[in-house]
Amino acid sequence: MALAIQLDRVTKRYKVGRSRTIIDVFSSAVDRARGRQHEIHSAARGTIDSTIYALHDVSLDVARGAGLGIIGRNGAGKTTLLKLISRVTWPTSGRVRVGGHVVSLIELGAGFHPELTGRENVYLGAGLFGLTRREVDRQFDAIVQFAEVERMIDTPMKRFSSGLYARLGFAVAIYSRPDIVLVDEVLSVGDAAFRRRAMEALRRLIAEGKTVLFISHDMWNVRRLCTDILWMEEGRVRAYGKAADIAEQYVNEVNLETLANQSIALQSHRGGTGEMRYTSVELLDAAGRPATFVRSGETLVVRAGYRTDHSVPRPVFQMAIIDVDTGIVVATASSSGDSASIPATVSGVGTLECRFHRLPLRPRQYVLRLSISDSHQLASYDVVIAGPRFAVTGTGHGVDGLADEEDGLVSLPFEFSHYTATAVGADR
Repeated sequence: MALAIQLDRVTKRYKVGRSRTIIDVFSSAVDRARGRQHEIHSAARGTIDSTIYALHDVSLDVARGAGLGIIGRNGAGKTTLLKLISRVTWPTSGRVRVGGHVVSLIELGAGFHPELTGRENVYLGAGLFGLTRREVDRQFDAIVQFAEVERMIDTPMKRFSSGLYARLGFAVAIYSRPDIVLVDEVLSVGDAAFRRRAMEALRRLIAEGKTVLFISHDMWNVRRLCTDILWMEEGRVRAYGKAADIAEQYVNEVNLETLANQSIALQSHRGGTGEMRYTSVELLDAAGRPATFVRSGETLVVRAGYRTDHSVPRPVFQMAIIDVDTGIVVATASSSGDSASIPATVSGVGTLECRFHRLPLRPRQYVLRLSISDSHQLASYDVVIAGPRFAVTGTGHGVDGLADEEDGLVSLPFEFSHYTATAVGADR
């Protein structure tokens, strides 16, 4: 296996800023004389460890032509890893080996000058990536067309919006004959059409045998682009393997932490007239046990308590399941379609259950929105805008649907049939 990148026991260590007062400087000097060179003495804060490990003993092999997603919390060491590979900085210890021309997209358009025109900056930026003027001449039209900045190309870059700036910076980098492309969250800028073109361009590079390292907090983009994932945590490698397996582990852990820290307070985010209110909402599994995690295809039960001080003729209870990341309403359930289960008149306190059988949702986080309205759904008595959250987890066999066309929110049963033109003609 030909390697594009190899890290061998790489550590990157930084020193924090030192105190400025004379007393603190003298105290730190005394500590160093006592062998405490990794400590800072502050009169206000006492003794502080002066060493920060951005990376700690990281070993990694990346094959040529691979698409590697790099995930983890902020401060996990992801960007430091790319800076070491691109030679922006050097390791404190260990060795970094890189084979090929590296293009770093950590900050799009970082080499552009705002007073120069877009045309001049194309030559400037491409020159910084190692292209000659003749090579830029050959690629110029393709760069401008990809960025869709034909009308602005002879305008000073200070007139460009941040989206246009990003487009042109990405286009210059992609057309600079890279062997290795390092991408750090830059696809979060620009419009949706540009992000799709950028993802397609990165895919083409991988198909051509180039190597792409892609940092993003958008797990779905990582899964679409990458075959493998590196999970960084506190400067160390938490996990490294196939994208489907690591993505499922990461999503499940993030969901677990998020749901463990949520507080269900129905008094917040309320709407409606208040004539009738939800007093409690529980999420249960098929056996009636509390559940904030449900596997795709299992049953989810929503049990809601309510109270009203008046007699309300046949109220309509509604529950909506909303994808947390996109805000899209995935499914709704309304008691108006099951009038037999709701009394003709409701008063006092009561409980209702809504049972979602064989929940077809894909692994993501979801939130409930609940409402109560009159029988004609003209007056709203109660609206719980942000009810309890729950997560749909994978089945333990990896995250399904790595392709764009399989990345919807709902898994529905389907079956394809194919007929040749001859067979169709014979049927007639």
